[in-house]
Amino acid sequence: MLATVTLNAAIDKTYRLPRLSPGQLHRTKEHLSLPGGKGINVARVARALGTDVIATGFVAGHNGRFIAEGCAKAGIAPAFVETEGESRCCLTFLDEETGEVTEVLEQGPVISDRAFAHLQGKLSHLARQATFVSFSGSMPAGVPVDGYHTLIDLVRQSGALPVLDASGTALVHGLKAKPYLVKPNRDEAQVLLGYELNCEGAVIQALHDIHSLGAKSVLLSMGEQGAWFSTGDTRWHFPAVQVEKAVNPVGCGDALLAGIIAGKLKGLDWEAAVQMGMASAAANVISIGAGMVDPDVVEELLRLPVQPKQIGSG
Repeated sequence: MLATVTLNAAIDKTYRLPRLSPGQLHRTKEHLSLPGGKGINVARVARALGTDVIATGFVAGHNGRFIAEGCAKAGIAPAFVETEGESRCCLTFLDEETGEVTEVLEQGPVISDRAFAHLQGKLSHLARQATFVSFSGSMPAGVPVDGYHTLIDLVRQSGALPVLDASGTALVHGLKAKPYLVKPNRDEAQVLLGYELNCEGAVIQALHDIHSLGAKSVLLSMGEQGAWFSTGDTRWHFPAVQVEKAVNPVGCGDALLAGIIAGKLKGLDWEAAVQMGMASAAANVISIGAGMVDPDVVEELLRLPVQPKQIGSG
């Protein structure tokens, strides 16, 4: 089983527009509202791929009830901590004419010390039931700066394997807890390490450096350039799975991570599990909503002749 942790859950609202023009009235061509936040995106994709999933984190107010009820309708067991305030909304505007994606993200509620302590108790219980626990996304105001470090330590003590997808200070502190798998994208890795990943040598050095910061396994997503995966002993480069037309790239990293975890829970080795993740990311990009995949499309994309390349060792 997978437990996902979304500290700053949201309602994700996606609007498809013929053209986004500042200062003008717009009427949507298509719109969608879903429970969101990166961890919930992971949960939704993993559930679509047949994984049993429990989702926890913080929810607040009317938006929080929508999030919890939406998870339940999707077959994801909701185990959120209710807190004061109102869960945020995150808006995505898809411009069909230019292909540009514009996002507007709210801040979310302020989390009290009491609520954070409540989450720790709940997560300790959930981690004893789960094989993997994934931590994804930003931390809302009020959560300690080393919050991910605290929660990852707790999960490991409970016997589950912690997975981290974060950025900035949250990633720095989370790595100190030595997660089982960490998934930065190119921009996040460049900020973390202080140098550009502009060639294969720099990417290989980045994998080594992220291991040295605490990660047991590293998945480095590179957009159209695919992804790199390293266990420390072995490295692979996985080409991106090509699709005819991208609709919405938001949530592709979450789908990538969900596919890998689902693959590991099915008993796949790392190479096959990452290939499932790559197919899931490609299935996400052709869906309007973030963190949405059709499992039949994932299976179809897995049959495409896309082969990873093993790159050196050590």
